[in-house]
Order: sequence, then C-alpha cells, then structure tokens
Amino acid sequence: MGDLAVKPATENRAAYLQSLIRDVQALERMIKEDRFEKGHQRIGAEQELCMVDAARQPSSLAFSLLPDLPKDFTFEIGQFNLEANLSPYELNNGALKKTEDQLRALLKKLKEVGAPQGIQPIITGILPTIRRHHLDLEHMTPLERFDVLNRGLTELRGGAFEINIHGADELTTSLPSVMYEAANTSWQLHLQLDPRSFSEAYNWAQYIAAPVLAATANSPLLFGRELWHETRIAVFQQSIDTRRSANQIRDRHNRVNFGRGWLEESPVQLFKDNITRFPLILTGDIQEDALQMLDEGRTPNLRALRLHNGTIYSWNRPCYGVGDDEQAHLRLENRYIPAGPTIKDQMANFAFWIGLMKGLPPRYLNLHDTVSFQHAKSNFYRAARSSLHASLGWNGKHRPVRRIILEELLPLAAEGLQKCGFTSEQSASYLSIIERRVTGHSNGACWTIRNFRNLRERYGAGVAVREVTDAMIQGQEADIPVHEWPDIDAAQIYVFKKETTTIGRVMKTDLYTLNEQEPIGLAKAIMEWKQVRHLPIEDDHGNLKGLVTRTNLEAAAAVDDHEAVSTIMTSELITATQQTTLEEAASLMKQHKIGCMPVMREGQLIGMLTDSDFRALFGNQW
Repeated sequence: MGDLAVKPATENRAAYLQSLIRDVQALERMIKEDRFEKGHQRIGAEQELCMVDAARQPSSLAFSLLPDLPKDFTFEIGQFNLEANLSPYELNNGALKKTEDQLRALLKKLKEVGAPQGIQPIITGILPTIRRHHLDLEHMTPLERFDVLNRGLTELRGGAFEINIHGADELTTSLPSVMYEAANTSWQLHLQLDPRSFSEAYNWAQYIAAPVLAATANSPLLFGRELWHETRIAVFQQSIDTRRSANQIRDRHNRVNFGRGWLEESPVQLFKDNITRFPLILTGDIQEDALQMLDEGRTPNLRALRLHNGTIYSWNRPCYGVGDDEQAHLRLENRYIPAGPTIKDQMANFAFWIGLMKGLPPRYLNLHDTVSFQHAKSNFYRAARSSLHASLGWNGKHRPVRRIILEELLPLAAEGLQKCGFTSEQSASYLSIIERRVTGHSNGACWTIRNFRNLRERYGAGVAVREVTDAMIQGQEADIPVHEWPDIDAAQIYVFKKETTTIGRVMKTDLYTLNEQEPIGLAKAIMEWKQVRHLPIEDDHGNLKGLVTRTNLEAAAAVDDHEAVSTIMTSELITATQQTTLEEAASLMKQHKIGCMPVMREGQLIGMLTDSDFRALFGNQW
C-alpha cells in the first residue's frame, strides 16, 4: 500500500528532491561499501483480495473491518479491497509452509470477522462481478494518501483515464480517477537478493516473467467482457497512464511498465531511471539525512527513495528495506502474478518462481549480450493475452509456452528448490500442480473463460459472472487446485425463486439500441435482423428516451420510414433496478401489460428483462 504520511508533489518539493538525490547517493555508497545484510536470504508476500457480499458483489464494508483484524491487514485504494502483509521468512525448506500457514490463518480470521456483516473474501485477479459503478470515487478508501495520489496522477494525465482493451470482446471506457486500479488484486512475491549479483538475477526475472505469467494467469474478465487471459496487465497499465497523446509520441513511458532494457549496471540505475523519467506525485516530510547517517555508522531508511519508488509500478520492481536488526537489504518484488485461484495454487506459483530464480543456469547469466530485450518484453504481453495458448520467442526460436515450461523451466525450478534445501517430495508437491495445470490447459484464466462462455451463451453475461464467481469461492473453500475444478453444469445450476432472485442476476446486458434521431426504417431492419421485439431509444448522451416495440411499428404502419423513431416510440416507461426482485418485476409487467422492462442505474440503461426471459426461466408459469 505504501507510506500513508504523504503530501502533494507541490508541497515541500525542493527539500524532498534534495533528500531523494541524497538517498540515491547513499544507496550507491552502501553498495560500493558492501553495507548490506550477509548470510541471509528471505522471502515474503503480500496478498491482495476482494470482499464480496451474498450476491457476490464487491462490498465496501471491507474497509470497516480493519479495526477488528490483525495488524497484518491494511488498506487498499478501493473500500472493497484489503491487503495482508505476510512475514518474511528465511529461505529454506520450511519457508513456503510457514507462509502458507500464516496466510491460511489470516484468511480464516478475515472470514470470521466478515461473517456478521454478510461478507467474505475471494482471491482472484479481477472479480468477475465488478461493474464500472463499483469504481466510482465514492468507493475510494478515505485516506489522504489515496486522495493525494489520485489528484496527482489525474493532474498529470490532464483528463480521464481511458481503458481500451481488445480480446475476444472489446472494452472501451473511461474514468475520471485512478479507481480502475481497484479492480486488480495480485499475489505479490518478494525475494531478497545480493546487491553484487542483483543485475543478473533481475534480468533473469524479466526473461522468465512471460512463461510464469502464462502458467499463473487468472484474470480474463472485466465488466462482463472476455478480454486478455491476464487482463490485469492491460488494466493496471492504462488505469494510471499519465501520458497525454503528445507524451506518447515522445516515447515517454508508463508508470506501470515492463522496463526499457536489460540491467547492465548496479541496481541503483533502476532507481535513477525512475527519478529521471517519472515526475513526482507524492512528497513527504523527510527528517533523516541518509549520507550523514552513513557517516555516523547508522543504516538509513531512504524514505524519500522508497516513497518515490512506491509510485512506479514495474512488474519486477526493486525494493530497498531495513530489517528489525537495522540491517539493509535489496529485494525483488514480483507484481505480475494475480491473486488466486486458491491458496494451493498461489503457493505452487510462489514455489515455481522461487525455484526458477534460484535455478538460474550459467548459460543465462549474460542475457544482455545474448537475448534481445524486446523479445522478453514482447513475450510478456503475448503471455498476458493468451497465457497457455501463447507462443514465445525463446532461445532464438518460437516455441509454445507449454513446452518451454514443461521441458525446461519445471526442471530448473526443481533444481532451484533443491539448492534451497527442499526435498524432492517437497518440490514435487508444489511443482506437480504447475505441471498438471499446464499439461491440461487449466490455469484460472482457461477455466474461467470456458465456463463463462458456456454460461453466457445460455443465460447472458450477468448470470455468467455471478455463477463463475460463486464457483470460484466454492473452489477456494474446498481448497482444490484449479486444474481439478469441475466445469459448471449450466443445465443444473438454477433454481430461481421469484421472491428473492434479483433482476441483476438474469438481465441481458448485450443490448441493441438506437439514437432517437435515426429513421424508423432502421429500427424495422434491426428488429427483423436481430429478432428482437423491443429496441431502446437513447439520446446523444446515452440517456434512455423511450422504446420502440413491434406494437409501435404496427400502429405506425402508415408513417414514412424516413421519420425519426422518436415520433413513434413509447416515452412513458416502467423501469427497474438491479435490486428489483423477479417477483416485483413480474407483477409490474403484468399490471402495466408490458413485455419488457429496462433496468436502470443513475439514469443510464444497463440491461433489459423481457417476458421471454421469464418464460425461459419459469415456462408458462411466470
């Protein structure tokens, strides 16, 4: 989450910049003088998650649970998100088990605290049921850090943040804040590295990012649309992209990025590049003088450097820290792996990555001399789009990512875990999950896409995301790795109760609409081509103005087809909200003798419910 004691970039700027520069100088000196912890290597993790209510919608009540939770939990930018900061553990054969035990205990406590409020946690990269209105500013956590961060990024952007993602579906939308970031939840992994070998390890981490992402992808849906297998990558990059169009032409880089090239020098170069390329968003009141502390034999916290670094979201991010023993360390933070689908899956992902990092073979020590950085970068985005279906450039050839993982990387990961003291049985317990997942094309993204498509075809996107989310929670509670999850039986899942089932679960969101100025002839054609009996009519701003039905067309048979549809549409409409029950909707439709009901939110049309939908659900008994 980052430092909470922050100020806008316009305040205390000169003093903060001086501290930032001295922090870099201090870090450079510390590396040169070898002032870092020796003889230890630790791992750590951060668990981001979402809280949902009984309807599997994101719940802003998550924010209110924190006073009753262990100090390991903290805020996130969205009120429906939380983060658990796990303890660092010495990297040995017991480290992953300790991490897993702590995570299970924390999630158990979270469930207990959330239960009286009717909410529970879910670990998934993007919550399938999240909607755009959940990302309105009113759902931002009311802390100064987030307010300052939002204002700073928005000012740099100079307008709304735009999302444009092309996958199986397409999503184009915008938001006047950075709240798209709240849609993303990840399983962030930390590995302490020796500053003297940091560059080689960092480059290797960049190279393996694509196949690791392919194996772990778990975020294919956003707003009921099927996009990238790991849509988080695109959403996060676009959610805080402060570049204006002119800046993009000048090749300025996004604050969320894969990097510009291989690291050939000290890790200090990464921090220098970030200061050089990315304007300040936050400042703070920095009391320490890092260079003076070094002169006095003390270890500086480098708060100015850490604060700025926390506003640069590299997928592999270098981090500086000071332990309880006042010894400094450098670590690598892996930010691209999504949360979920289960704790077992997450721990397998952790083991796979740690094993690969420790299994770095000598032939990859000089990647900057042998491999094009653009290949690594291109691979990363291929994996984000298609995960286990991707083909990557690897060792001079294009190969299916599944073969790369199965034939080369899993053996390397096993060797790396062995170097850390893991027995072959311990390694196999984690890596076999990755092997079976990859062999069966069964990562979280593949399972979600397969079931979403099946349910959407039968019931529509609204039902599909709700039931997929419900199945995710069931899989997590059963603690079954995703490759063993059964598919959802679309023919058997529904026993609808009109008195309790809400329209939001069953409404259609893929709608055909028409502008009020369009001719009647076009309305006739669309209704004939698409076999629909109701056509919503909107104005230039997307506001619902009326409906054209087949009854309207029959009554206006003598009206010229060139006339505007507004001349024949029904303007007095009976509408509902997502929370309206099916029983209430049925009663209104029968009372007013209408065959459809627009579903509205804040004056905007978000879905439709028709008598055909009722007959599909309840037969002739509706």
